[in-house]
Amino acid sequence: MITGFKKLKFGFVNLTLDFLEENDLKTAVKFATDTKDYLQKELGVLIVESAPSINSRALSNAAWKTFKAENVDAVIIFNGTFSTGEVTTEIVRNIDVPYLIWGIEEFAIEKHNFTGSMVGTLPQGSIFANFGQKFSFIYGNISKKPVKDKLRVFVNTVRAISYLREGTIGVIGMRPDGFEISDFDELAIKKKFGTSMTKVSMYAFTNNIKSVSQKDIDEDMKIQHKILNIRKEDEEEIRGFSKSYLALKKVVQERNLDSYAVDCWPEMREIDKTPVCPANGRLNAEGIMASCECDVNGALTLMMGYAMADSTPWLADLVNYIEEKDAILFWHCGNGPHDLFEDKPRVERGFGSLIQTASMKIGTVTICRLNSIHGKYLLHATVGEAVKSNLYLKGSNLTVNIKNGNMNFIESLMFNGIPHHNGIVYGNILPEIKEFANLMNIPLIII
Repeated sequence: MITGFKKLKFGFVNLTLDFLEENDLKTAVKFATDTKDYLQKELGVLIVESAPSINSRALSNAAWKTFKAENVDAVIIFNGTFSTGEVTTEIVRNIDVPYLIWGIEEFAIEKHNFTGSMVGTLPQGSIFANFGQKFSFIYGNISKKPVKDKLRVFVNTVRAISYLREGTIGVIGMRPDGFEISDFDELAIKKKFGTSMTKVSMYAFTNNIKSVSQKDIDEDMKIQHKILNIRKEDEEEIRGFSKSYLALKKVVQERNLDSYAVDCWPEMREIDKTPVCPANGRLNAEGIMASCECDVNGALTLMMGYAMADSTPWLADLVNYIEEKDAILFWHCGNGPHDLFEDKPRVERGFGSLIQTASMKIGTVTICRLNSIHGKYLLHATVGEAVKSNLYLKGSNLTVNIKNGNMNFIESLMFNGIPHHNGIVYGNILPEIKEFANLMNIPLIII
């Protein structure tokens, strides 16, 4: 069970016909009860319902009003038996959330009885299409593993949708000159995802840095020594790592941020010697999604991946195709989260200040990007294997072999307008990404 996020609330309706045989109705209710138990006990979802079964327009109206009052994150329409369209229509037209339509097998077939779950389920696709409402679909009993897997994907996806809808991204400073790809359309983001933005000026942020006490830096340096290999000659300058980390954490707490996109260079790194790259990595590991170079769409991507996988994501540049390994090098200048490194990072000088250098761990990774062009979103994703990486460059290094072709992936980025920043998360979350694209009505490209 994924932890660290709010408990999701799902509205649940079990659609039935009251003139069926009593034992068949009891069986339909049991199938629904088993499903609710699995959602609550195994997936940690709170169930909201107005009645054990729904078989009339009046009961449907009571259901959607309850769901609205409880501010549910999604609705499951469970077809225990056959039902007529108006009971579904009343719910769909009155509440706009992700939906899961669920149909089950004809369980009374041995008695030559008709219970009709799927005959009731299939017209719901037409109802949803007429309302322009996207939905997910499951067929079968919750006792089956493929059904459990599909339900878990739906729950993970709804968590990401809810997290983005209720989340806040802090924009600290402004994008570096020439990084037009970091521009964003705040109203388009609000309309599509519901995510709030808050602006933090560089003046306010640098004042935060200046106000960090020496005592707090001393305490934080104990942590820096645990996660970094620090040379004696760098001891004084490395205190800048702690200053930027503590200042960022203060902004996060004061503004109640779930994520931020920071103006990280060149001034902070090269002039003030307070690089935020290692601080970004630390905060990502703590569950605050940190994006580089004021890339707000990068922040959205990290938030999406984090909620789906519940593992630490990070934002990386695609910098090289390594021909001898038939692999791609992803890199950034020291922002890798410390819980993803293969070995303890070493501190060295590069790009105008001290940075942390290490290879990221091996394993399956999902590489993705929520990207916007003219306010219209596209989701681009692939899965690869992170392999043993050389330290090709100073900073955070990750070498990945894309399963469906490395050059195919590079060309797809180019021709679909996807910039160099990609979100990387360990594990295969392509099923969740497909579900997200469907429910959010966003075009999807998978390589």
